[in-house]
Amino acid sequence: MAKRQPAKRGAQQKAVNKQLVLKALVDPKFRKQLEQKPEAALGMKGLTEAQKAHVQLVLAAVKGIQRQISALADQLLCANGGPCGIA
Repeated sequence: MAKRQPAKRGAQQKAVNKQLVLKALVDPKFRKQLEQKPEAALGMKGLTEAQKAHVQLVLAAVKGIQRQISALADQLLCANGGPCGIA
């Protein structure tokens, strides 16, 4: 039974990560607050070093996703001079 607990926590953490990434992608105010005042954004009084590192990983994921979206948009709109369109 004890072996299932870490897996359950891992699944819960993945769900929390997904929620944080999604909220940061669609809510610019939340993303800015998460960058500047993560404790306030998460509704916590303080964060451990591990939690701070985790927030940085989430923000890095968000930035990576935004770069990918921007690159795709450029391709679809033919803004980069290379092959473009959906064809």
